[in-house]
Amino acid sequence: MNTKHTSFANLSVVSAMLLLGGCVVIASLGCAEGPGIPADLPALTPCTITVTHNGEPVEGASVLMSPQSGEYSAAGTTDSAGKAVMSTDGKYEGVVAGEFVATVTKLEKSDYVAPPQPDDPEEYMKWEEELKNQPQPENLLPEKYASFGTSGLTVTVAEGAPAEVTLELTD
Repeated sequence: MNTKHTSFANLSVVSAMLLLGGCVVIASLGCAEGPGIPADLPALTPCTITVTHNGEPVEGASVLMSPQSGEYSAAGTTDSAGKAVMSTDGKYEGVVAGEFVATVTKLEKSDYVAPPQPDDPEEYMKWEEELKNQPQPENLLPEKYASFGTSGLTVTVAEGAPAEVTLELTD
């Protein structure tokens, strides 16, 4: 009887190992395609933007880069050192090589927290109207840097070489 129990235990261990091995293979295949970089996206170059205002690093600023080619924008948020690691389409780390116009904004923090979005269409319309009526947060940086048309901020990213650019904002 003890022999049968040992055989069953060995069978369970073997089954568990096969199941675990299968999960590892499936997970590996999923990682290869999953939320990775799309096949049609050109090669991405690491890009770090440092934002300073009157010589001081700006924490919590949103940096947007609009490509002159019209494809593959990039975005990032600055840390306490004023550095933003840029991501293409806001989710793939790095940027496509090329010429960009940039904007920088830093919005004041608001205490307002939007309630969950309702499912009922009538309630949704009321909810949307309530959001519109909330005061808009103030941009804490000079307003000219908030628009691609007036910022005057340009970034050039060469293919294959990590880009480190400083955007100096002044009053």
